[in-house]
Amino acid sequence: MRFADPTTVREPVRLKADERDLRLVRVHHRLFYAILLAAPVEWVLRGRPGSLAQLVAAGLLLAGIIGYRRAGGALGMQLSPLLAPREPAALVDGGPYRAVRHPMYLAQLAMAVGATLLLGARAPLVLVGGLAVVLARRMGIEEGLLVERLPGYRAYAKRTYRLIPYVY
Repeated sequence: MRFADPTTVREPVRLKADERDLRLVRVHHRLFYAILLAAPVEWVLRGRPGSLAQLVAAGLLLAGIIGYRRAGGALGMQLSPLLAPREPAALVDGGPYRAVRHPMYLAQLAMAVGATLLLGARAPLVLVGGLAVVLARRMGIEEGLLVERLPGYRAYAKRTYRLIPYVY
C-alpha cells in the first residue's frame, strides 16, 4: 500500500514494455504461483507429513515474505512488474538494496523453497529450479536496462552482490 500527499500533483507513470518483457514477466509469475499452489496439493496427497525441517522451512518462508515486503517498500514508486525501470528512473540503494541488487528475487526464491519444504513437497522443487533460471535471465536483462538508464548503476553493481550477500 502506498500513501501520497493528496495536495501533490503527479504526472501519470508510464511503463515501457515490449512483448518479450511481458512474456518473461508472465512466465516468472506463473512459475512462482505454480510452486505455491503445487506444494499444498502434494502436501494433502502425501498425508500431511511433519518434521523439524518443516519448522526451518516455515522460517525460510517467513523470512522471504518479510524480505519481499521490505524490498518492495524500499523501492517505493520505482516498484514495477516490468523489466525496464519506471520513468523517471532513480537508483535505489538503501534498505536491503545496500547489500544485494535483487532482494525481491532472493525473497521470492526463499518463499518458494520455504513453502514447498514446509508442506513436505518435493515435486515443486523442479519448478523452483525453473524459477531460478527465469530469475537469472530476468536479472541480466534488467541490469542491462538499468545500466542504460542510470549513470550510477555500474558503480552500484560493483559494490553490491547480485542476489546472495558474500556469495553471488
